[in-house]
Amino acid sequence: MILDYCRELFDTLENLEGLLKGSEDLREDYRKKISAQIARQASILDILVSIGMIVYFMPDKTVFFSNLVPGTGPVDLFFRMSAITFLSLLLGYGSRLGLTWLWQHNYLPGGRKHIARFYKKKYLKKQKEIIEQIQEILKSEIIVNAELPNDYMNTKSINYIIGCLEAGEVSNSKEATNLLELESRDSHVHYLIKTENNTISRALLLIKNEEEERR
Repeated sequence: MILDYCRELFDTLENLEGLLKGSEDLREDYRKKISAQIARQASILDILVSIGMIVYFMPDKTVFFSNLVPGTGPVDLFFRMSAITFLSLLLGYGSRLGLTWLWQHNYLPGGRKHIARFYKKKYLKKQKEIIEQIQEILKSEIIVNAELPNDYMNTKSINYIIGCLEAGEVSNSKEATNLLELESRDSHVHYLIKTENNTISRALLLIKNEEEERR
């Protein structure tokens, strides 16, 4: 029965879309780890620069701020230390922003490309496991010998077709797809029953991109 077929196809595509989402999440986590490492490096240098500035400009070591406040009492010391601290933190924060940008764009050693190599092996291993599962699904009979055009190979469209079949509005896949195409012309309904990129095309594109990344 066409209804049983559509239900089985829905389950298969749902599994495939789950794997695609897992792949996207894995890639996003990979990128976040790289950015987080860059942020840690920049923060450490920010702290070191700030502390170094404060130590270097201590009142007993320099007269750099001697003209700010006359005298040598507690008030003078307070203002000097406040100015030193403020400028040190400001310089440290500026250093962090500058170093973050330089590392993000690989202008300094230890940048994005260097950090990416550190995490890449583990990332590619997990991604390979997902790709292998996706390839198995794409080779399955229900996908290879699909009775529906690729444009409708997504859970939104299949779910709509199942609903039409269960309601008795249509009796076969051709009638269901014709009705789906007609309904999707309504802009308020389109995004509910169709996707811009079908699940099969997304899976094939992911496999292609991963093969290129491994070269």
